[in-house]
Amino acid sequence: MRRVLTAAVIALVLSSLVLSGVAKYWRGRGYAPVIMDSPDFWSIQRANVYARDKTPLVFLGASRTLYAIDRDTVISRLPGYTPVMLARDGEYPLATLRDLAEDEDFRGTVVCDLDAIAFSEPGLVMQQAQVDYFHQQFTPSRSLHRRLLSHWQRWSVVARPDFSLTRSVLRAWKAEPEPFHPFQWLSLRRYGSIDFTVGDPEVPKQDLIREVESHNGHLPRFPFDEWWPQVEASHAWVNAIQARGGEVIFYASPTSGFRREVFEDWAPRAEYWDKMAAVSPAKVLNALDVPALRDFPLPDDSHVDFRQKPAYTHALIDALQARGWLQTSH
Repeated sequence: MRRVLTAAVIALVLSSLVLSGVAKYWRGRGYAPVIMDSPDFWSIQRANVYARDKTPLVFLGASRTLYAIDRDTVISRLPGYTPVMLARDGEYPLATLRDLAEDEDFRGTVVCDLDAIAFSEPGLVMQQAQVDYFHQQFTPSRSLHRRLLSHWQRWSVVARPDFSLTRSVLRAWKAEPEPFHPFQWLSLRRYGSIDFTVGDPEVPKQDLIREVESHNGHLPRFPFDEWWPQVEASHAWVNAIQARGGEVIFYASPTSGFRREVFEDWAPRAEYWDKMAAVSPAKVLNALDVPALRDFPLPDDSHVDFRQKPAYTHALIDALQARGWLQTSH
């Protein structure tokens, strides 16, 4: 038994030394630990929407919310709320809104960041896979595993899958370049950040230009009669949350530059957003109607640099409180 224990200790020490050496090498190459998103990581936050001592304040949306909201600012400005981040990069949030509406135990406030295109049929199901995973596969053991993994990813460069032994061997065998240097990251509670001194804000701008050019200068509009049924369906979800004492705020976050021009051409506000706003039972706010939000600096015309997150969050809370939609205290 003593030999087995000695061998195990030696193996553990050697493994630790190897991992430490590999991590030191990649840190020397300029890499930092990164927490990776996953269905389990999202589900941990989805399970946090049932606070009773404070009002759950759930942020839904895509990347413009995920990388813009500063949790510390929300907590300091809104002490009566418990903020929960459920936005997903690249995915419109209506499937999650519907899920919260159908959840009889949810009685919180939802700030749902979306634009008119979110009400298209594709936008209706973009987060459905996350919702299904939470209800069908997420378990306490999965939660514990992911919590431990998140802490590992937070502190160790080699926790990133790109630096696994298999990937490292394949990369060397195929003479592939080093992994990319990420300029986006998540906190342990899934609040994201973007560093535009590392990421090039011109890349997404050029991607959008090429996308528009591929459509001869105009992105194809969604037919109104195919778009409107999703707007009407959202009324029932909003009403269900309000009936339990909760609230829903539809919020169109700001864009700027060419991206703003393209979107107005793609989904003219007067023909889509304003018609939705006129009949929705939700509270509705467009950032274009709030100068502090409309003119907020967006390096890539869409997202906030992490240094500006507190200022952006203050501006959003100011706008919501000025309309009486969020309480200063409970």
